[in-house]
Amino acid sequence: MAFDLRSLRSFVAVASTGSISGAAQLQHVAQPALSVQIKQLEEQLGTALFERHARGVTLTSAGDRLLVHTIEVLRRLDVAFDDVRGAVDDPSGRVSIALPQSVAKFVTVPLVREVVLRWPKIQLQMVEMSTGYIPDQLMRGYIDIGVTFGVEEDVRMNFKHLMDEELVLVTSQRELLRLRLPPQRNRTDVALRSIGSLPMILPTVAHSLRRRIQTYLLEENATLNVIAEVNAIPELIELVAAGVGSTILSYAAVNDHVVAGRLLMLRINNPQMIRSIYSCRSATLPMSIAATKVQELLHETIGHAVACGAWPHLLDGLGNSAGEEQV
Repeated sequence: MAFDLRSLRSFVAVASTGSISGAAQLQHVAQPALSVQIKQLEEQLGTALFERHARGVTLTSAGDRLLVHTIEVLRRLDVAFDDVRGAVDDPSGRVSIALPQSVAKFVTVPLVREVVLRWPKIQLQMVEMSTGYIPDQLMRGYIDIGVTFGVEEDVRMNFKHLMDEELVLVTSQRELLRLRLPPQRNRTDVALRSIGSLPMILPTVAHSLRRRIQTYLLEENATLNVIAEVNAIPELIELVAAGVGSTILSYAAVNDHVVAGRLLMLRINNPQMIRSIYSCRSATLPMSIAATKVQELLHETIGHAVACGAWPHLLDGLGNSAGEEQV
């Protein structure tokens, strides 16, 4: 049996004032409307709650019993509402975020700093994790929020698109000479089909980046000469810098190394290669107020990093160090 909280509060007001007119003033409602609420409550319970007389009303035995329970219920609700309001203003508890290393590079410091400043009672955990494991960890309740490079067709998960970032060829001048491309000063891009002869070092097929690369290769009916597979992004960068081979990584992952002159970066065209970044959470497990606050701040942090250029995600022009000649 469902009860209207407004009717219960009106019942308590009538009982405490001993008058329907007095309760109506207290509740700031019209007297006829309050009378209807009390009558409907009595009909639901199948018994009279008040005895009416010229001086007002008095509780029946049933009304007296209901009053004890109603006061307790309303008191608990008021405490719950106050607790929620307090949690909104001063959230607390553990919040765990899982994200790949390439995202953590741009998010961890500003996010942790801001959470500590805004909500010191939140115990924030930042966990670097391969995106392939994140959905399962979310559904098991081990983490609260995830960041992935793709979505899954699973009604138990909620995904939100945050941004797109460009994938680029990371190589060296010596490696480019292998391609025998037409001479072009300050070359900035290369077709995907043109790099098939380069010795490539890529992540394994279990890695989300490799799966994204494979999608483009299948669409273009193209192949790559993969000489080794390495999942760690820092090691991939060092292997290219050592002249062992070339690779494909996000623009953000290698921009600093290119600016420093350690690597050469070319945009891949025909087609341009893009991967999307999403935040995700369980659609079946409830999120705490603290986790909800942190997720909103995560979105703001990524949006700000992209907008101010702290997270270089798409090439707007030449990505290589100034004055460097390419074939």
